[in-house]
Amino acid sequence: MENIIYIIILGISFIVSYLMVPISIKIANKLGIIDNPKADDRRVHKQPIPRAGGIAIVTSMMFTLLVYFIITLFNGEIIDNRYIGYVLGAILIIGMGFVDDLKSLKPLYKFLFQLIAGMIIYVFGISIAGIKIPFIYPEMIDFGIWSFPVTLIWVLGITNAVNLIDGLDGLAAGISAIASISLLMIFAINGATTEAVIIAISLVGATVGFLPYNFNPAKTFMGDTGSNFLGYTLATISIMGMAKGYTVLAIVAPLIVVGVPVFDMLFAIVRRLAKHQKITTPDKGHIHHRLLKHGFSQKQAVIILYTITSILGVIAVTLVSGKVKQGIICAIIIALIWCIGYIVTNARHRKHSMISNTTISENENKKEE
Repeated sequence: MENIIYIIILGISFIVSYLMVPISIKIANKLGIIDNPKADDRRVHKQPIPRAGGIAIVTSMMFTLLVYFIITLFNGEIIDNRYIGYVLGAILIIGMGFVDDLKSLKPLYKFLFQLIAGMIIYVFGISIAGIKIPFIYPEMIDFGIWSFPVTLIWVLGITNAVNLIDGLDGLAAGISAIASISLLMIFAINGATTEAVIIAISLVGATVGFLPYNFNPAKTFMGDTGSNFLGYTLATISIMGMAKGYTVLAIVAPLIVVGVPVFDMLFAIVRRLAKHQKITTPDKGHIHHRLLKHGFSQKQAVIILYTITSILGVIAVTLVSGKVKQGIICAIIIALIWCIGYIVTNARHRKHSMISNTTISENENKKEE
């Protein structure tokens, strides 16, 4: 019965997200939520693009979670308080993101909203209470009062990491989808609450339903509504998934899964501090910007980061399962598939460039004649 519910949840979240994107584009155009490429030199798109696509993602998620809530009540079951806490925190993050897309909030205000969302889930029982170190100290090391700041740092860190990685068409949505699938595999191995699984499945459906409109060339961006919501959700479900075992691996595995955005965020903080800048100062030093500087196209850069996230996901899953050899083999296969895909894509790109250059040269020769 559970498997049928999971399939229904996945289908609903995908369909609602896919159908809501055109509506979100209309809302963006009506409210003037447009990303102008001339706003600063960090933009990589050429034309103004609506950036309220996050509305589609959050509507899909909230509707799907409401369906699950109704199914649970119909079956006479009790909803876990952590589920309610997640939803309340999500509503706050969604509201903050939408206002930011509409009027552009100061970083401090966004930080405060994220902080309050973290406090909400903590109050409702979503927290990193302690840690077990197998073979060294098998007893639970209770964090006590430190559980509160550790949980807040986790939520703030992952939320902002995903927000910062949202710089290329389809990047944040794709990485979030891959990370969610990896977390689901970890949940299946470790055991996790049904609510954590439901939220993760809903996130997969919502992001995959959004990607056809967001992958290069993008018809819409998710905006801060979407990127903050994705980060908050990944942070929350990763804690909920630890509920049945706060081992070192249970904590490290989710960090490996979101390794790309987390590394990018940490590197950005170090880079800006080294330049004596505020850590909130935007720049063109992110991983995706660096890939573009090295001559990769948007699609190639995104596929590279998808691949790295997939490999990290495989590594995290195999570490949790204990099947290290199989994990290495899977990682090698994924890497080989990417290499083949990159070679084919690069060959096509070069061919297209050569044709374009030839056409330009011919046109110039005709003008001279």
